[in-house]
Amino acid sequence: MFKSGILIMIITLASRVLGLIRTALIAYYFGATKYTDAYFSAFKISNFFRQLLGEGALGTVFIPVYNDKEKKYGAERSKSLIYSVLNLLFIFTTLITILMVIFSDNIINFIVTGYPEGTKIIASKLLKIMAIYFIFIGLAGMISAILNNFKKFLIPASTSLFFNFAIIISIMFYGKQYGVTAMAVGVVVGGILQFLVVFPSFIKIVKNYKFKIDFKDEDLKKIFLLMIPMLFGIFARQINSVVDQFFASHLVSGGVSALENATRIYNLPLGVFGISIATVIYPTLSKAISNNETDVVKKSLQRGLNFLQFLIIPSMGVLIFYAQDIIKLILGHGEFTQNSITITSESLICYSVGLFFYTAVHLMSRAFYGMKDTKRPVIFSIISIIINIILNAVLIRQFQHRGLALATAIASMINFMLLYITFNKKYIKLDLTYIIKFKFKVVMSTFLALGGSFYIDDIFIKLITFSGIYLALWAWPLKRKKLEVF
Repeated sequence: MFKSGILIMIITLASRVLGLIRTALIAYYFGATKYTDAYFSAFKISNFFRQLLGEGALGTVFIPVYNDKEKKYGAERSKSLIYSVLNLLFIFTTLITILMVIFSDNIINFIVTGYPEGTKIIASKLLKIMAIYFIFIGLAGMISAILNNFKKFLIPASTSLFFNFAIIISIMFYGKQYGVTAMAVGVVVGGILQFLVVFPSFIKIVKNYKFKIDFKDEDLKKIFLLMIPMLFGIFARQINSVVDQFFASHLVSGGVSALENATRIYNLPLGVFGISIATVIYPTLSKAISNNETDVVKKSLQRGLNFLQFLIIPSMGVLIFYAQDIIKLILGHGEFTQNSITITSESLICYSVGLFFYTAVHLMSRAFYGMKDTKRPVIFSIISIIINIILNAVLIRQFQHRGLALATAIASMINFMLLYITFNKKYIKLDLTYIIKFKFKVVMSTFLALGGSFYIDDIFIKLITFSGIYLALWAWPLKRKKLEVF
């Protein structure tokens, strides 16, 4: 399980590095201006419904229901459920795309009220283009969830590589001529490529795909019943993202871009470590829960949380203490000014405070979903979102962009605590002492590595030194116990 996780991390790392290159190119060619603000806002809106589908609610609920059906009726008979879900998904995404194109002006005017009229016009134009992305990313995400359930992890993990390549090429070859419109077209091409990458492997599994929907299938009904609370939760998170955009649109020009750039950088460890581990563990958790293997569930969760601590806590240390150097290295070129570097690094520091909690929420939520409990994660998510919105309103006055980032970090911490405490009380009690002892070792190792690298000027040497010290401190335990150290 963890070997697959490491392979996914390598692929995801490559993808995230490309994502950083993409971000650096955006900063170099366009800086942090009204054009980038319009692009980021339009992309976020076109992405609004994506997490409701694919690897979001639909994909997450589909896995345990499909596993139960396959166990009961066999693989061949269970494929009808795959056909029904994907065909309904295609119809839904097409309808939403048409609505986004028709009502793009209204959507932009409703969500980013603080933008000048010129920025709104640009954002509306970009939204009309990027709306098409929704169809392909929705289908690609759902197919990826199916492939993951069949232990085909590597191909779904590689899709983001093609997405980033498409945008990078669009910027480098067409950015100067067509501006941010080139990026919008790149997003659509990237979405199409993601679908084309996963489709051949999917066809090998289902073989003869059928364009039919079995509305009488009780499992199809079960999926949508389980999805209802998740839809509320994910929709609430997307609303939270839009509310963040609302608050950010009232910051000075470039404020939205600063938050977006900081998010992309702290998403590097989140995607490489957090989502990779959750993706690999979830099918194992789901099947162990179906077979009532409590010890397997407990061991998988504890090792998953400790593995996250081992990787995320040092990442937090680097992003918090070396934020300015990292932003300068990645983004501090071309049109990206010193002021942009400052506000982006401040945002990054505040976001990074909650990095472990944000990644751990992905893992703990999937433990609940494996139990077919979709209500509690949603309730806790909504509670944390309400707290986030309240903190946004309170902290933005004094701390501006820093306040919005810090609000996200605090809300993530509360969400994780609610999930962890409730799972222990309701389902399986994890060994908290074991987890805390491991955390202490990781924190101490992180501070020792920071102490040994802090006064080095060159950021490359600084990061290499930090990594070397941290891994050296863990070399003996890892060699002696291998993965059992977690």
